[in-house]
Amino acid sequence: MPINNTLINDKSFLSDGKIELPDRISSSRTFEYQAPNIKGIKKVLLMYPNQRWLKEDMTTTWNPTPYSLCQLASMIRGQVEVRILDAHFDEMSREEFKKYLKQFKPDLVGISQLSTEYKAILDMAADDTKEVSKDIVTISGGVHVTVEFKDVMKNPNIDFACHGEGEYVLPEFISHLNGKAGFPEKGMISRGPKGGLNIGARAVVDDLNELPDPSFDLVDFKKYMMTTQRYGIDSPDRLPFVRYATSRGCPIGCTFCQVEFISGKKVRTISPENVVRQLKQLKEKYGIRSYHFEDDNAFFYRRRTKELLRLMIDEKLDLTWKATGVFLPTLDEEVYQLMRDSGGKMLNIAIESGTERILKKVIKKGINLETAPQAIALAQKYGLYIATNFIIGLPTETWDEVRQTINYAENCGSDYSKFYLATPLTGTEMYNFAMEQGAVDNLNITVDQRYSVMKGTDWEAKDLNVLRVYEWDRINFSDPFKRKKTADMMGLTLDQLEELRRGTRNALMLDSTHYSQNE
Repeated sequence: MPINNTLINDKSFLSDGKIELPDRISSSRTFEYQAPNIKGIKKVLLMYPNQRWLKEDMTTTWNPTPYSLCQLASMIRGQVEVRILDAHFDEMSREEFKKYLKQFKPDLVGISQLSTEYKAILDMAADDTKEVSKDIVTISGGVHVTVEFKDVMKNPNIDFACHGEGEYVLPEFISHLNGKAGFPEKGMISRGPKGGLNIGARAVVDDLNELPDPSFDLVDFKKYMMTTQRYGIDSPDRLPFVRYATSRGCPIGCTFCQVEFISGKKVRTISPENVVRQLKQLKEKYGIRSYHFEDDNAFFYRRRTKELLRLMIDEKLDLTWKATGVFLPTLDEEVYQLMRDSGGKMLNIAIESGTERILKKVIKKGINLETAPQAIALAQKYGLYIATNFIIGLPTETWDEVRQTINYAENCGSDYSKFYLATPLTGTEMYNFAMEQGAVDNLNITVDQRYSVMKGTDWEAKDLNVLRVYEWDRINFSDPFKRKKTADMMGLTLDQLEELRRGTRNALMLDSTHYSQNE
């Protein structure tokens, strides 16, 4: 039986049974907007809300990197007194957050929200801020806000939203509030006099090399570097470590992906010289031993990839690294060899489907299914651990095609396979296609990786939910040698890996009725 905001009180579907119900959900807002009384901005707080305010989930609860907040702070610390607060990493309660606000007394609070699945915590942070003082200016940003800003602005406790990349938007906005500049022409969402929204064009940083280094000194950076975000094949193999993006944007145009909407099709890169310089500084100052490429498409430009890897080798960084979201066609044998010699340990390659029709007609991704196994074997020849990503339950996909993808994942030769349930995300081509095809089973739910929101002509959502979990377990862990290799890559003992497998199976959700944020 549903209780408060239709969060179902059946905690067996969560990894450890911990959940805190939000006071309100943005979709049900009916309150009038009250503008803050702005008297100037002298003190700014940049913060991440605590995901545990909503739920604790072994699959999706993770420690976000402070990189983005530290980058924003570096842009404004010459204008204002700025602090960074990570309520999630510090496991801060909502009461503790409000106490912090009362002590610091910020004039502006910038709330960053990355995941739509946890969108309710953005509302919680804004509500708590305005409870402390209606005159604190609230501005929200991040991936979720960029793609769902209309929904975000339904909350009257959020004064403004940043649309896109905020490094140049935020200092200009602060100058505007202090009467020293006009309102930013790009990147800002504000309310009009009659309640409508003024929507600026998405802001994009053209040259990433012009950005100052992130202000890591404003956080306890060593604490972050000694803590893994969550266990998985992309867990660092050595601590201390950092997660680091050397580029933004992706031109591939996969229909399910929001990157084009968020960061654009153009790949903008940090020069190899600047990447190596920053890594050397992090090693000298903080003693990092490994890092993770967090790029949308880290190795898209083959020439740049080779220049970067050669420079890492020449500078004798002695760092190990992993990378996710890798596009297979841009790699070759020389790249694999340079990856090994520069400290590469793992590549997470996005193949997406094992059927030609789905790849070409639905996802629209240029992957050659015939040659991919040879490319995987070639990478493994140079000691690289290869993980592969697949999506099931796409619009118009048949049950036989789903099974074909599972079969391809099992036989492509990768060391590990991930299976994702197709989700029609706002701003993507797949969202429009799914709506046209009538392939969405439930429009009134939140994004959640545990269950499918799609429906097929010969399968139901629960079919995919069960198939995904048990085939993931069978394909990845049936072979003892493969199981040990994966445990080592995750930094787990075999007993810990068994606990992770069991927890994943126990967390299986048959359909969206078991957990929904919306009424």
